[in-house]
This record gives sequence, structure tokens and C-alpha cells, in this order.
Amino acid sequence: MRLCRIAKFALLVIASILLVWMLYPATIVPPADPVEPVTIHITDHGWHSRLVLPTGNGELIQYAYGDWNYFALNQQDLRNGAAALLVPTQGTLGRRKFSNIVELQQIIQLQDYTLLSLEVAQAKVTQLLKLLDERFSRNIETRIENSQTGLTLVQDDQDYTLLHNSNHELVEWLQDLGCQIHGFIMWANFRVKHP
Repeated sequence: MRLCRIAKFALLVIASILLVWMLYPATIVPPADPVEPVTIHITDHGWHSRLVLPTGNGELIQYAYGDWNYFALNQQDLRNGAAALLVPTQGTLGRRKFSNIVELQQIIQLQDYTLLSLEVAQAKVTQLLKLLDERFSRNIETRIENSQTGLTLVQDDQDYTLLHNSNHELVEWLQDLGCQIHGFIMWANFRVKHP
């Protein structure tokens, strides 16, 4: 009987620690003193997030990753939602261009999203943009326009899974930009810790 109470107490402690860990925002630590720094942005849309990169001519490009049926085709029923969570599904890469930061800020404010900003090295942004553009172009024949999200989307070679969702993809992109990420990253709940 005493062993049973100890086991229950241990499970309660473990569950509490896991709950706090899952609810605490993941922390993005940008690189300290990046060479030729430029500002990038992360848009937090509640459950998922997107990366916004400067192109060098004042324009911005937003990249997003998700499940093809649920995110690209807006088939947001229970069956497609469960499939996106429980089995590997067709991934999608989305892209949207903004003419300037003001246009991005207006959309963020209008739709009540969160906008995070941080600085990284220009060379790393240029390299990541090149990789994402090539990845997007690889399946350009599958391109669709999504009027609800404003994104142009293509099928991606990377499967979408619960353990590789839009936030995991964002973390990989941020790591490519020299950032460190600490904490739980299942859903969009990020904060920036400036060095």
C-alpha cells in the first residue's frame, strides 16, 4: 500500500514537471554580435509559427511549413486533423511576399498574431533564403494559392508528423541562422532572449 502511494506521488510529480515544461515558452537565443546583422521575424499564429526573412531590397518573404490537406487545402475536419497528428502525411511549404515591414505589421495587427524580432547574420539569411527558394521550386508544379492564409503553397518532400510539425521546421531554420532554442517546441509558444 505504501509503495502504491509513493508511485502515485512520483507520477504526479513527473506529470507536473512535464506540464510546466510543455506550457513554458520555448526560448530562442539569437547569435551574439552577428556579422552584418539583419532583422528577421517570427509570426506566432497560435498553434503554428512562420519565419519572415528580409530579401535585401526592402521586401520580406514569409515561409511556413505544414500538412498539405489541413494547412494548404483547408481541409480542417476531424479526419484530416487526426491524420496530421497521428500519421506521417504530405508536407507543404508555403511562401508569401510582403513589400515592406509596414505591410507585415498591418496583417499581424489585423489578425492579432504575435510578432517576434531578432538579429542574425546577413550571410546566413541569404544562404537560408536560397535553400528555401530551391526547396519551394522543387515541387512548383503542385503550387496552389490559399486565399485564407495568403500563402502560395507547394507539396514538400519532408513528411509532416506530430514530431516534425511547423514549429519543429521553424526551429531547424532558426538553427541554420545561428540561433539556439531551448524548451518544448510542439506548438508556437516562443520568446526571444536577447544576448
